[in-house]
Amino acid sequence: MPKKVTPMTDTQIKNAKPQSKDYAIYDGNGLLLLIKSTGTKIWQFRYYRPITNNRTTVSFGSYPEVSLQQARKQRDEARELIKQGIDPQHYKAEQEQRKQEACNNTFYAMAEKWFKFKTEQGLEEQTLKKAWRSLENHVFPYIKDIPINQVTAIKAINALQPLNNNNKYETVKRVCRRINEIMYYAVNMGIIDNNPLAKITDVFNSPKVKKSANYSPY
Repeated sequence: MPKKVTPMTDTQIKNAKPQSKDYAIYDGNGLLLLIKSTGTKIWQFRYYRPITNNRTTVSFGSYPEVSLQQARKQRDEARELIKQGIDPQHYKAEQEQRKQEACNNTFYAMAEKWFKFKTEQGLEEQTLKKAWRSLENHVFPYIKDIPINQVTAIKAINALQPLNNNNKYETVKRVCRRINEIMYYAVNMGIIDNNPLAKITDVFNSPKVKKSANYSPY
């Protein structure tokens, strides 16, 4: 029967002093705090890899930068991944890589890739140039340098609000369509998980159509 571990407390952590050799205090379910001889306190999580079943250790950061509550949260999230057959270290590395890729890809950089893709698909040159000009005039001044994973609906809406205020609804619709093509291109490339701008057209008011005297909805 496994030895029962008494969960650690904040007081216990604060009072843990360095010794001549590194040692650990345990919280249970794989979480421990390594007390280095230098006085540094490092959160670690020990587990068995889902596929190979080899035992390994991952760091959750240092105390007090990472609190006991935060370390427990990371442990619980890691345990959930393991239950799904996912290695927490591999998952973390993949997430960091995707985050870095997204940060390296600004909206403008992704728009350039989208433009090149459309050109290679054989889309008419004049159509593409017209689309690019609309982005230069109405979008790039506002969100050009924002990483693609940080482009939010409200940022795009604010960029298009001047057009809407000038009753340029058809232009708003066209620009929204082009923005969304770029965002969906980023999704298809695996740079972002989803497109938060999919419904932004719905927030803009369409022009009211004047009804003739003989108008009937049926």
